[in-house]
Amino acid sequence: MTSGTSRLGRAAGAASLSTFSALALHVLAGGHTPSALAVAAPLLAAFAIAFQLAGRPLGRWRLGLAVAASQVALHTTFSLGSAHGPHLTGHVGHDPAAISAALDAAPLHAHAGAMPFAHVIAGAVTYAGIRRASSLVTALHALAALLVRVLLAGLRIAAAPVLAPAPRIVPAPRAPRAVASALLASLPSRAPPAAA
Repeated sequence: MTSGTSRLGRAAGAASLSTFSALALHVLAGGHTPSALAVAAPLLAAFAIAFQLAGRPLGRWRLGLAVAASQVALHTTFSLGSAHGPHLTGHVGHDPAAISAALDAAPLHAHAGAMPFAHVIAGAVTYAGIRRASSLVTALHALAALLVRVLLAGLRIAAAPVLAPAPRIVPAPRAPRAVASALLASLPSRAPPAAA
């Protein structure tokens, strides 16, 4: 995996983990379900920030502060972006007096008991996921490799046996002839010619 691809993967994982763990626990704690835009906007913002931070070593305190700040921002975005949240009037919600009046009038924190606890849990999940991401990826890679080996082993019908190469046949050495018989056989005969 290239460095750019690795950064993209880490940023997408961190942004998704942060946003969706906060969303799930926000709704479980009694918050209203936010609109799709109220989920997509912080997801994209978290991705952009995580992409800039990916590859840089963050200490425990820095990462903890970043996760806590993201949980506050996610809670605020989810609360303001729900269908039951405050309806901002004025120049597309840019009028400070209208924003202040809408926030004061809105029952945003009727769920105050469980909501902080839920976002603390979501923050802890995010913190642990980011701190242990490399070992998690390594474990998932090993699990995927194991599953592939098991599936491929199950799909094999009968593997052809691997044949060893045939042994090389070396002729046996000949027994040496006696030197005298070899010399006598090579000498011309001294006998008279045979009668014709």
